[in-house]
Amino acid sequence: SVYVCLVLVGLGGWLLLRRAEPTPIAWRWLMPVLVLLAWAALQSLPLPIPLVELLSPARAERMRQVALLAGDTRSLITLSDQGAASLQQVILFLALLVYFLALRTLLREDPPFLAVVAGVIALVGAGEALYGLFQFLRPQLGVLWLSISQRAAQGTIIYKNQYAALLNLCWPVACAMAVAALGRIFTVDTRRSSRRFGQMLRNLNRENRLAGLYLLAVGMMLLAVLFSLSRGGIIAMLVVLFTLDLTLPLSRRTKLVVAGILLAFLGGYGLLLGLDTVVNRFNAIDQSGLNRLNIYLASLPMVHEHWLTGIGLGSYDLLSPVYLKGMPAQIHFDHAHNEYLEFAVELGLPAAALLFGWLAAMMVLAGRRLGRLHRSGARHSTAVIVGTAAFAGLIGLFVHGWADFGWRLPANLFYAVTLAALLATALETKLVGNTARADAEATA
Repeated sequence: SVYVCLVLVGLGGWLLLRRAEPTPIAWRWLMPVLVLLAWAALQSLPLPIPLVELLSPARAERMRQVALLAGDTRSLITLSDQGAASLQQVILFLALLVYFLALRTLLREDPPFLAVVAGVIALVGAGEALYGLFQFLRPQLGVLWLSISQRAAQGTIIYKNQYAALLNLCWPVACAMAVAALGRIFTVDTRRSSRRFGQMLRNLNRENRLAGLYLLAVGMMLLAVLFSLSRGGIIAMLVVLFTLDLTLPLSRRTKLVVAGILLAFLGGYGLLLGLDTVVNRFNAIDQSGLNRLNIYLASLPMVHEHWLTGIGLGSYDLLSPVYLKGMPAQIHFDHAHNEYLEFAVELGLPAAALLFGWLAAMMVLAGRRLGRLHRSGARHSTAVIVGTAAFAGLIGLFVHGWADFGWRLPANLFYAVTLAALLATALETKLVGNTARADAEATA
């Protein structure tokens, strides 16, 4: 709450001071976000009981039973089953929006700051990875001051699937910075003088060291994702790898060399740490998948009874014991282990359709724009390379959302929004050559 307050007051005030600057995002793309925030806030506001009975009969019936048992005579209730918790979520999402706008504005005003942001992401990811690998080797190390009951890499995050989701947001950016550093090695014209040739050699040494550090960070993060034992995280990691292989501006030979280096790193250190642990984890995926399916099926009545208004952000935790029948009594399911299903339950089907449709449209358009940038020759720009990696990282997050609840960790949301800002910055790169003229004619 303190961090969100600082974002709202500090970055929000900073944006207001620059109110004359152009908005970093078109209103047609900002409007769905504002509508969703307004709807989630409305779920938390007290409404007359007859109106709630009309909009959400199941919610009104629950409150009627509560009033009967407790002697409650209130005339106003909320659509959300946890009004205060839902409003807290709305404030968090508002802070994310303010953060995105502030970061976009800063990246516009100071383009070199993009490398600083990417470097911080790589540094944080490498630190989390190193800590997680130590935890796997010595489980008694725990998560900060908390003990853990299982041998897995978790870093500073209690839930290993959220930890894997965080690393899958960080390592693509580190990989992009390594590619950008390698691309700068041969930027010096060596045909004119021996002095420039010496400059290239010095540049070669400096950029090689920088690229090597970034690649080392990538290797550690990939290794940590493996030994987080998060099956969803590992699958998402493979999706990100495949996406990067298709989109990063590298020759086929270079991609094979980089892939060989990473595979050798992962294979060598993986065997030392015990890859059999990872294999055994996947051997139990059938039972885990069946458990997930049972949770999904048991959650469908929540969607059916609250399809229009939802139950309110953060309310799945409260209602799951009521609806999830046949589950072990000693286990409390605070999340649906599927972000798409949980948002459909909490927001209602119309709002969830708006949310997911907006995300899909943004990603499709971003992918098309990146494709045009690559074909135009702008793909070797550092901003475009980092934006391409951010695009791949976001795809991994969306894939991981089908099996876990990594989006519920505020840190993951802030890093995902950071990647979205880096991607949006890359999409502003000017097209060059014939592709730019063709695109302009097509737009006209």
